[in-house]
Amino acid sequence: MFNLAIRGHDLSGVQTPEDLAEKAAVQEIHNLQLALGASFPNMDSSAQAINPGMGTYFKNTLAKKDLQVAILSCYSNLIHPDPVAREEILQKFEAYLAHARFFGASMVASETGSVIPGLGYTEDNFQDEVFEDLIGVVKRLVAKGEKMGTLVGIEGGLNHPLYSLDRIDQLLAAIDSEYLGIILDPSNLITPENYESQVAIVKDAFERFGDKICAFHLKDFVIEEGKVQPVDFGTGLMNTQAILDIIASYKPYCYVVLEGTQNDAIKRAVKAING
Repeated sequence: MFNLAIRGHDLSGVQTPEDLAEKAAVQEIHNLQLALGASFPNMDSSAQAINPGMGTYFKNTLAKKDLQVAILSCYSNLIHPDPVAREEILQKFEAYLAHARFFGASMVASETGSVIPGLGYTEDNFQDEVFEDLIGVVKRLVAKGEKMGTLVGIEGGLNHPLYSLDRIDQLLAAIDSEYLGIILDPSNLITPENYESQVAIVKDAFERFGDKICAFHLKDFVIEEGKVQPVDFGTGLMNTQAILDIIASYKPYCYVVLEGTQNDAIKRAVKAING
């Protein structure tokens, strides 16, 4: 009932697209969330470098191992306070939207970012004017997505302007487009104080805007030193079965990305989920 996926950069020792295909296939997975810069830091994946040939090469290489790019990652600080840096970031995202189809991807994804360049914690991200700024940025990206037929996948998080289900609701109300989707990661929205409500949070999200959820990040966690810390799937505090049941009931065959589960732990997670 799920299209399970992993992040390409959760596989170690990847040097080439062929390496990525080989290592992913061994883990018995068929879908990737591909972050070019994370998996291939020595390859230029800027707006100027990405091209149809690059996308086609990745697509064909992965297809030989029955793999596809489910999500093309372009995780960046979309609300970078420096206008020059922000423009470069947005142009890169737009270039990824234009080229996603060559990779075989239906969406390009990012978190929203922070008013601090290094993405550090600040309550300034929670101000209404910052949220309004974010709306303008996402509108621009969605307009490009509409032209290219590529979904814009936006992921929320506690340290971002999109820090709650209410804010996600407000973003969706402000931008009425079939090309805006939400990537839901409940671990990004919980705290050491409310993590026991994780299942209720997920159900609430699907009841509010389930029609806009285009992918789901499954990131198990523990509470250490007063913080939510990611761990391999099945080794933490996430109520995985209840959450998977909710996903299956609302979004059959949804992309479910195992985030933070790495290398051989991936195969164990896949077997546990698929039974």
